[in-house]
Amino acid sequence: MSTAPDHHTSFISIVGTNPRDLQLLANLSPPVDDPESIVTVIVSLVHEANTTWTKLLEVDAWVTDLARSSSGRLYAVDMDGQLHFTDSKGAWTNRDVGCPDGLVSLWVASDDQVFAAGDHGERVRVSGKQVDIVRDEQERRLNAVHGCSTDDVYMVGEKGAVFRYQGQTWSELESPTNYSLLSVLCRSPREVYLAGARGMLFRGDGDTWEQLKAPEVTITSLAWYRDALYAAAGKDGIFRLGPQGLEKLKDLTLYRLRVIGDHLFGLGGRLVARFDGKGWWGGPVNSL
Repeated sequence: MSTAPDHHTSFISIVGTNPRDLQLLANLSPPVDDPESIVTVIVSLVHEANTTWTKLLEVDAWVTDLARSSSGRLYAVDMDGQLHFTDSKGAWTNRDVGCPDGLVSLWVASDDQVFAAGDHGERVRVSGKQVDIVRDEQERRLNAVHGCSTDDVYMVGEKGAVFRYQGQTWSELESPTNYSLLSVLCRSPREVYLAGARGMLFRGDGDTWEQLKAPEVTITSLAWYRDALYAAAGKDGIFRLGPQGLEKLKDLTLYRLRVIGDHLFGLGGRLVARFDGKGWWGGPVNSL
């Protein structure tokens, strides 16, 4: 793996089952803004006092998200419109799903049902060998996807775009905001959270939305951990939803949250941190 000083490393996504069984997605990018030169690696990570990693895959592309199915298979999407995935034996392969403008986020419902959100508004459903794509006429970037089941999936994006798939077709919902939405979290068909720019945070069921009190920060990721909603807001810190709204929990620069086993994990730059309900542990993984 390249550790040359002329590359900037950013941790993008983390999945797994516990601190000894983690898979981490990292982008290696040049100091100048050149998306065509980004290289991505996926590593197996042990997040303990002596943090260790093993490279699983290196891709000469800008990979944007990583997910893991309940059976342990890994899935990733990139800005070339490729879906990368492991088979039952752990071997990697890739598939062009017909989105040359790029894929930004994915949610894996099962080994046979994968949903991906596109940079120009593509809503992609991969069901076995079949790929269905619905394109947004306005080409609004879709930033996040999450679902309650294979028949109830949300995608959110630019200008407050909210789309919902309910088993047969996608429909655009009336949005509670015009600001960009960056994260969606489905707890049940009646409890869905949307979040994004300018502290926009909503809870609803697809038909009606309640705005929740939050500071005017850019919320980049949501997670439900130990009966509470957590939000990452980059340099503005980590927040938790309480009776008075979203309240700051920690001054820690994290952009992506993921519940893995008994811990809440967060990523930001080279930082990998985990929360056990009482305190945070972790730091930069500089050897990656």
